[in-house]
Amino acid sequence: MKIAKDGIRSIVRVGYDGRVYKTFRGTDSDKRFANEVRVLRLLEERGCNYVPRVLDTDESTLTLVTTNCGSVVQNLSEEKTKAIFDELKEQYGVIHDDPFARNITYHAGMGRFCVIDFELATVIERDTDLVGGRRLRIEWGGLTQDGSRKPGNDDAFAIFTSELGWAHEQEAVGGANLREKGLVLAVSDGMGGVKGGRVASRLAVTELRRFLPAVLGDLRHSADPMGLLSKAVRDLHDYIKRRGSVNPDLSGMGATLVCGLVVGTELHFAHVGDSRMYRWRSGELEQLTHDHSRVGMMLRRGEISELQARTHPRKNVLTQVIGADCQIVIPQTGTVSLREGDWYLICSDGIIDGLWNKHIRWAFDEAAAQGKSAADTATAILEQAIRLAGKDDTTLIVAKVVAEPAAEGQ
Repeated sequence: MKIAKDGIRSIVRVGYDGRVYKTFRGTDSDKRFANEVRVLRLLEERGCNYVPRVLDTDESTLTLVTTNCGSVVQNLSEEKTKAIFDELKEQYGVIHDDPFARNITYHAGMGRFCVIDFELATVIERDTDLVGGRRLRIEWGGLTQDGSRKPGNDDAFAIFTSELGWAHEQEAVGGANLREKGLVLAVSDGMGGVKGGRVASRLAVTELRRFLPAVLGDLRHSADPMGLLSKAVRDLHDYIKRRGSVNPDLSGMGATLVCGLVVGTELHFAHVGDSRMYRWRSGELEQLTHDHSRVGMMLRRGEISELQARTHPRKNVLTQVIGADCQIVIPQTGTVSLREGDWYLICSDGIIDGLWNKHIRWAFDEAAAQGKSAADTATAILEQAIRLAGKDDTTLIVAKVVAEPAAEGQ
């Protein structure tokens, strides 16, 4: 690889394949890494084609892999430079922290100037985030049911908002305006014996209410929601390990965790284990999380099929969990922008035991076509999963993004 930049805050290399590898270092390197990933993904969602596109990320080394936007320009007028950064702000809602020519490149293939280095950039809410002049709203429905394999339920879920550092638990069915409140949706599946699994999953979602609001304050106004969400999950892991170490009855207890943090028009997620998060958008289903297992890795690499993954004898052997004997947890994290008509599914593996990805997509196809509520859709998915499997505990939250109803007289 060729070194393109070697500075205090990062080293940038260009590979033989043309990809750009930026490794962050120095003060707040993890926060700057998370922010640049978040901003670039948001710009892609908003249709900006003159910034680097994220190809891969590695949280363990704080390395961001992107497309190549060409060479840094040598001479550019102040007027042209200002126009480029003004366009970025006005059309795409991103304020660059260093709006000078050193962060502008020229891409010969595209025949235009591009903008790079977004590690300290700020995202602002745009008028185009409104839908027909109205803001977005999220509606949800959460359900859990005991499996037939054993008594009790080792799954748990939580839905809460946070304002001024305090968590406010929400009902299993509800809705919220995305401008007024930050929202957290979380599902956990416990493991570790008759008592341990149940305790671990409940601790995972209840203590998340404490760790996350405590560090985020008002969820809507955090400068680095993704970084703080990741830290809260790691702190939660340490807490559950300590609880298990001081109580012989809970020794080795652990849990999976998948949680979504909705802030404004973005959903940030963190995930450990094999519980999952899906997004349905315009007829396409995408699994946002990947299972932390050897089998899950083989599936992502295309080495085995979905059928082979579902029937593999080691499909439930996890490489990462919250608590248990897992020494270090590196949660999978990501950020997506919300759009009217999106559906999200957060679920334990009880749902996956019964339903293939195609079944989940069909369920959302039908829900969208018939205008079903999130709660009714959650019920339909749960009932179908239990009908086709039902041995394991089964838990899910379904969320639907809609436009806030117009005020009277509009």
